[in-house]
Amino acid sequence: IRSANDSSSDVAIYNSRAHGFLPKAPIKRGNVLETLAPLWLARYPQQAGSEADSQSQRSRADSMSTQSLESFSSLNDFIVATPIEIIQSVKEIDSLFSKGSIGEDWDIIWEKLHVLKGDLLTLHVGSKVISAVGMINSFRELNSNEQLLERWNLFRENISHWLHNSEE
Repeated sequence: IRSANDSSSDVAIYNSRAHGFLPKAPIKRGNVLETLAPLWLARYPQQAGSEADSQSQRSRADSMSTQSLESFSSLNDFIVATPIEIIQSVKEIDSLFSKGSIGEDWDIIWEKLHVLKGDLLTLHVGSKVISAVGMINSFRELNSNEQLLERWNLFRENISHWLHNSEE
């Protein structure tokens, strides 16, 4: 599935090259299943069986999906990273930087930074998140271990200060 611009030509291209498309516009929380279900079912059709079994399975799946969504007061509460998780990620990355073999460990460091970026993007703190994500993205532009370590120390201090101040 690709995310497509809403122009008919883009949609046609994506439909010809992928199993479906999602519009660029955000999908409302209540419409996620309705949007994804037809794409999923088109890609993974039901196994051959009796019509009654198929309807029963669909009914059970719809019921379970509705119940599970209704059981959460907010889907965001389920997927938002906690400050403790952010701190733990920062500590894990810091231990890699502290080893002193940044060049050798860069692939692992970048992977953990990328995961941290995703966790930060689940938070709703506006400019602080944007700044942190920008700093993570800027690591790719640095060429030396010294530059990477300097940027990491600045990033770590900013995150620490930000999380400490958000608790007050």
